[in-house]
Amino acid sequence: MKAKDILLKKGPEVITIGDRKTLGEALRVLVNNNIGVLPVLSTEGKFIGILSERDILRKAASTPDTFMNTLVSDVMTKRIIYADYDDDIDYIESIMTLNKVRHLPIMKDKIITGLISIGDVVKASLSDKKYENKYLLDYIAGSVK
Repeated sequence: MKAKDILLKKGPEVITIGDRKTLGEALRVLVNNNIGVLPVLSTEGKFIGILSERDILRKAASTPDTFMNTLVSDVMTKRIIYADYDDDIDYIESIMTLNKVRHLPIMKDKIITGLISIGDVVKASLSDKKYENKYLLDYIAGSVK
């Protein structure tokens, strides 16, 4: 299974935020959409970073009285780790595990085409195993030639 297969099932919708927005605005977007990460776009629309719940919590812990007014650009993760639209799910899982990230932007031709969460990866892996097990049981029973 590939990233594109997950996005076809899940849908390609990506909710983003601008780099000049505040963490207060970002929190509202995260909560209202029940999501844990926001790709960050520059005023020109270029994908320049990613803002996670964890990024916001770190800032809140260090400046609890003022963090809500902090700009997204001051807190976002600028080192973007991503996978390609045609990458295999096992490769995506290893990227997520090695880098300790729970959400991974999926890129195609330098454009973000979706986000995959660790939950999406687990669900896809379980689905693959389910079909593989069924095939093997059918094979053992003589149903597959």
